[in-house]
Amino acid sequence: MKNLKTLSLCLIMALLVLFVSCSKDSDTNPGAPTLPPQSSIAPDMGNFSSNQENGAANLEGQDQSNFGFAVLNVIFWQSLLTVDLAIPVAAYKEAFNHSFEYLNDEDRWKSEYSVTVGDQNITATLYAEKVGASASWKMYLSSEGEFENFLWFSGTSRLDNTSGEWTLFKSPDEPRQLLNIDWENENDTEFKLTYNLVDTESDKEGSYIEYGSTDEDAYTHFYDVSVVSKADEDYDVSILFNNNTKVGRVKSEARFNSSDWFCWNESFQNQTCGG
Repeated sequence: MKNLKTLSLCLIMALLVLFVSCSKDSDTNPGAPTLPPQSSIAPDMGNFSSNQENGAANLEGQDQSNFGFAVLNVIFWQSLLTVDLAIPVAAYKEAFNHSFEYLNDEDRWKSEYSVTVGDQNITATLYAEKVGASASWKMYLSSEGEFENFLWFSGTSRLDNTSGEWTLFKSPDEPRQLLNIDWENENDTEFKLTYNLVDTESDKEGSYIEYGSTDEDAYTHFYDVSVVSKADEDYDVSILFNNNTKVGRVKSEARFNSSDWFCWNESFQNQTCGG
């Protein structure tokens, strides 16, 4: 009986030690916040700008002028991410293939890895920190002999990843803010992003595009564009597009001298709206 009591006591003590150890480990190495979705920083914009093989420069002809005008206004924003910000966007996409290490002394997480962009080998260091119901993110990038620990973008997100914002900088040679992104992601099919051009040296500083999903009139995506120009007249554009059928419509009083919609069919040819 005495041996049984001793054994029971030992088992209880072992369980207590295990419980305390697990609790302590949870406190000192808590789970990292979940990365915001890739679409928050690199959306495909409904594949809108990739649907015409001949390129946007050839779309302003009489038969495809409606789609041509619309796609030119979308490509401008898409090119910021695919050309100007190709390195930080690629670095963020690669982050999903790596895990975080908890830095106990700093109370934040760190993920460090390499990614190749073109012919450049980039070292990425991504930091994450929980702040209340939100997470903050900072991405530092290095390329040997070119730049070191450049903060290329930072941002915050809700821990449930329903919304957040990013600030992206132009380049190590021109380390000024280029683009602000506000994003909402209610679920996998309902999302909205707003790009604000904040580059103080850009002719189009203050311009923005709001983009997201919609079910309005059987379209799948909407785009509201406001172009501010120091050299030309300002103008606004509204676009509705069906990513499946490729039909769409565009409205811009500055372009068409009308508040009506101007449409195109599945072959990107101009057509009468409703026809």
